[in-house]
Formats: sequence, C-alpha cells, structure tokens
Amino acid sequence: MSKASHTTSKSLLTAEHLTWCTDGNVILDDINLAVNHQSFTGILGPNGAGKSSLLRCLYRFVKPEQGVVRFDNQDIWQLHANDYAKHVAVVLQEAPSHFNLTVYDVVALGLIPHKGLFSTANKSDEEKIAQAITQVGLTHKVQQSFEHLSGGEKQRALIARAIVQSPKLLLMDEPTSHLDVRYQIQIMELVKSLGITVIASFHDLNLASAMCDNLMVLNQGKLVVQGTPQEVITAKMLSDVFGVCAHVEQHPQHNVPHISYYYGYKQDDTHSGDEHA
Repeated sequence: MSKASHTTSKSLLTAEHLTWCTDGNVILDDINLAVNHQSFTGILGPNGAGKSSLLRCLYRFVKPEQGVVRFDNQDIWQLHANDYAKHVAVVLQEAPSHFNLTVYDVVALGLIPHKGLFSTANKSDEEKIAQAITQVGLTHKVQQSFEHLSGGEKQRALIARAIVQSPKLLLMDEPTSHLDVRYQIQIMELVKSLGITVIASFHDLNLASAMCDNLMVLNQGKLVVQGTPQEVITAKMLSDVFGVCAHVEQHPQHNVPHISYYYGYKQDDTHSGDEHA
C-alpha cells in the first residue's frame, strides 16, 4: 500500500503533482497516480474529498494549476479535444436531459468522435448501437425520450453511449448512484467485461472492493492511500478517512475485503473493529 504512484511502461494514464484550486481553496493537492492498461481503478473518499474534481481534471473539463496528466505518455492538454474523445469516454452522475432525443439517439452520440456530428450511421454502426442498448437492458425503451427515463435508466443509456464510443479509457463518476442493486452489479460486471481501462468513483465501498483491481482513497484533496482492495480496505482506513467503526473480513464468495459497519458507536468507542483475519 502506498501514497505515491510511479509511472511504468504499463501505465495508460498518469498524473504527476496534480494540484487544482478554486476560489482560493485547494481542491486537489499534489496528486500522483498511474493507472495501468485494462485495469479497473476505484476512487474512494468522503463527500468533498475531491473525487469528482479529480475526474474532471482527467477528462479535461478543468485544467490544473500545477502538474500534468498524460494519456499514452502524451500531455492531455497538448492533444486535440476530438482526438482525446476518440479514446476516452465519460459517464457523469447527472446528464442534461432537457433535449428531445430518444434513447437510441443518445446512445448513437458515441459515434461522434469517430464519424463527426452530421455523419450518417451505416449498418455496422446501427448494429453496434443496438448491441450496446441490449447490453444495458434498454431494448424496450429504445424509442422513448431520454428525458422521461428514470435516473437509473438514464445512467444505463449513458453507459451504452460510452460502449459505442469504443474507448481505451472509461471515466465514471459514481456510475451506480441511481441504480438498484440488480443493475449496480450487472452494469459493473458489464463494464469490467469490456476489457478496457476504467476509472470510477464510488460511494459503495463494498461494491468497489468487489469490482476494482486497485483503489485510491482521497481525503481533503490528498491521495492518502492506494493499492489493491486487500491493501486499502482496512478498519484503520475506514476510521481515519470515513470516521466509522467497522469490521473488515474476507467476502464469503470472493477473495476481497467485505465491510460490516457497527451502529450506535462513537468513533472513539472502539478502534473501528478488527482488521482482516
């Protein structure tokens, strides 16, 4: 388990000394990370820790005051926006819904970085769109207005759009926040099966532990720990970062840490339960 990450030949995306401020407040403070090809990395942290801000820097929504983000060893701010979009797809917590597009139309937007805004989809494109819609379980909603979907359905449509985009890297900001348990599991298993590099922020620590190869924990804008789920998910980390008492044990089905929370305790009543066995 480490607080810093070093670039390797396996790294698809790296950040070095990344610092971002707004209104005089330091939101991200000297972040260093390296994400390997075809890995699934989860970003954890309490509200306000900087998870969404870090993702915004990684997908070029905001430019950091200091530091550099590299994709395939190239500074992302030296790349043309459309070139970056060909390789990087983004799924946010909330998406604008005040436009008259069907589910099919929204998913088809994934073609734009490759074909342009006004290009016509060919048969191969149409098959790709239909397959993505089927993968996320929205075939019965294909001609429904995106605006009238539930929050979870919108999220699934946006993930289908990302699939159509065929990226090397998928960035997701709390992708399961509007999904019921069934679709949380199905969508994360689907994303994991794509064989691409994924970076996603999570509120559900157990889901992140089960699905991710590596975890990064942010607290007050700092990257405080990163490593495998076994290295990162400990009772001490949960106490220090999240301020909760918890017991961490191996999941009965998978070789990953599973958290059980204690209720009715103050943080100093016990030192956050036990470490893993």
